[in-house]
Amino acid sequence: MITKVKANKSFRGTTKYVLEKEKAKIIGGNMYGKSTNELVEQFTLSAHLNPQLKDPCYHLMLSVPQTDRTLNDDELANLSQRHFANVIVLSRLQGDESQVKQPDKRIADTKLNQLVNEFIESELPAYDFFIARHSDKEHDHTHIVASRVNNLNGKSIRTWNNYAHSEHSARLLEREFQLTPVLSSWESKQKTMTRNQLERVERDGLPGEEIMRRAIEQVAVNKPTMPQLIEQLWREHQVKAIVIYYGHGGVRGIKFGIDIGSVNEDGSPRLLWKQGGNLNKYKCSFTKLQTELGINYDPLRDDSEIKYLNNFLESVDNSQVNQQIISTIFQKNTQAIAENKHQLTPAKSDAKQRASSELINTIFNFIEQSVVDDALLESLPQLTEQLSQYRQQLANNKTTLDDLGSAIADVEQRLVSQRAVDAIAKNIEQSAVELTLSETLPQLAEQLSQYNQQLSSGRTAFDDLLAAIALSEQLRSQRIVDAIANFIEQSTVELTLSETLPQLAEQLSQYRQQSDAGKTAFDELSSAITQELQSHTEKKAILSISDYIEQSTVESALTEAVLELTQQLSQYKEQLVTAKTTFKDLDTVLANELQSHVEEKAISSISDYIEQSTVSSALTETVLELTQQLSQYQQQEAGRTIFDDLEAAIVYLEQLHRSQTTVDAIALNKTPTITTDEPKLKDNLSAELYEYYSADLQNLLVTDRDKKIAIQALKDNKPTQDVEEIIKASPAGWTQDEARELVLIASNQLVTQKSEPE
Repeated sequence: MITKVKANKSFRGTTKYVLEKEKAKIIGGNMYGKSTNELVEQFTLSAHLNPQLKDPCYHLMLSVPQTDRTLNDDELANLSQRHFANVIVLSRLQGDESQVKQPDKRIADTKLNQLVNEFIESELPAYDFFIARHSDKEHDHTHIVASRVNNLNGKSIRTWNNYAHSEHSARLLEREFQLTPVLSSWESKQKTMTRNQLERVERDGLPGEEIMRRAIEQVAVNKPTMPQLIEQLWREHQVKAIVIYYGHGGVRGIKFGIDIGSVNEDGSPRLLWKQGGNLNKYKCSFTKLQTELGINYDPLRDDSEIKYLNNFLESVDNSQVNQQIISTIFQKNTQAIAENKHQLTPAKSDAKQRASSELINTIFNFIEQSVVDDALLESLPQLTEQLSQYRQQLANNKTTLDDLGSAIADVEQRLVSQRAVDAIAKNIEQSAVELTLSETLPQLAEQLSQYNQQLSSGRTAFDDLLAAIALSEQLRSQRIVDAIANFIEQSTVELTLSETLPQLAEQLSQYRQQSDAGKTAFDELSSAITQELQSHTEKKAILSISDYIEQSTVESALTEAVLELTQQLSQYKEQLVTAKTTFKDLDTVLANELQSHVEEKAISSISDYIEQSTVSSALTETVLELTQQLSQYQQQEAGRTIFDDLEAAIVYLEQLHRSQTTVDAIALNKTPTITTDEPKLKDNLSAELYEYYSADLQNLLVTDRDKKIAIQALKDNKPTQDVEEIIKASPAGWTQDEARELVLIASNQLVTQKSEPE
């Protein structure tokens, strides 16, 4: 079965779509309404119980395949009802049991069926829903429209992971009702169709992409070769399969095409083309055809046939004649290839292949060896001459480096010896040394990094040359190879040193000059520092004495301040305790005062309500007695004077009754009602009053008209029981509970209208 589920805002739009479609009928549910307006009104009342819910409408769809047996209305209604219950129960699960995509973790089927049976008996009636059957297509399907709000507690149905819950429920129902099993989306690695796609399938049939996917999976069952797959797709399903190649001969991909009935501007048929990866990336790409569907492909064996089929398919249309032509040509080609293969014995072919491979390897080795020998013979004399020059330069550079190292060592010793000088002398010396080093060391570091880069590049070239020399192991012994490697490495090192050492020598001379100048300045600075140090020592002693005096003064002042702060802190704590006690007393007094105020307010409200009830019941009894007397007096012709007096008394009593103020319904959170023991209105009197109040409301719907009648009767101070009897006389046939609900709604609206001006 195919299933879909969606939550939306519009009860009216969903209900109208489901009921007003051709051959649609309601086959199940728990709602009394049959038309769109009646159902929407009941749904709206349910949604008011949870006004924070944004999407109160729940729409589920079940589609039974055409190949399955035809289900009657009762079976289809039972199937849809269990599906709705399954989705609700699965949405309530938590933990591993809710992981429906994992068979080893999800809830067991027997336990789920037990929970669903209990839910259907106890809680399902609390949700408003109806089930409609659509028979406008060859395959029947049902729509379940429901309110997500529970009418008992106002809680809503969770929609998290509802697609997976819906698919898992469909799998359970397929086994329970013995329908054709279908893989879920996570099992088939293929997305389920959207609602628009399902509607398109119902209207126009399967789309071209789905036809091609099913054709590929059907042909791939027998594990054919790639040419056989292409040929069978064309011959049996009119699907073209074109393999795309790169310029160097490798396979780039595969595309599939099908005639969907449209034509180009010139009248030629237009095909729908899809890349294999776009058609189904898990099964229909060129690689997945081999790994997932088991299509056999050998480039040496199949490429020539595939290219022939490509040329043929690109030049023909989808006619039956062309399909027969390709089948006969393909059979002839396969027969010719098979005959040629049988004519060649396996032994001869293997011997020829081995001989040809050995000959090719020998020729390749000879050519490669000759090329290496020529290159070495040309390069060795030049390398020898360069090596001698590099050795001389290396000796000179080593001498220069030794001088540089000794100079640096002298500078370091001189710097170390001066560390005993005072902090001021160290700072000045450090600034002078850093000045000279900051100018030379970055250049040395840069030269060193360049040397490292050149050395790494030389090593890379050396590694490449070693790889080339490895091919000539039969010509040269290992010693020659090592000598060449050492020579090349030494030449690289000498080349880099020859480039860097002149610069280093020049920088060293500049550093020596700066060092001499710094030494002279340092000597002068040392003598000045010695004198300054003596004066600094004297000043330091004086400062130490003054600091001691100042510290003792500060400590005495701090001691006095700390004592004062301690006293102030103790006083603050006492004040805080006093304030806390006062605050607690005030809180107790306020709580008592508030409780007494609430009790007085409640007592006054109850007394007002009791007083009103007493006056209303007394007035009601008096009015009934006067009404009976009036009816008796009307029968007597001689009592007209008494009738006039009685009528004046009735008018006075009615004015007195209307002048009584009712208790605030909002404060008491209930509608004021008058409890009397008077009997209910008679049926004929209720019908007459209903006709009287509905005289000007015939154009309204039944529900709206009855609400207006209830409001008008309450405005005329009719008792609640009488208003309920009048509403029960409606053609809608309301029950006692429904009539009571309508009167309650009317009374709330009436109270709201009265409270708005206030």
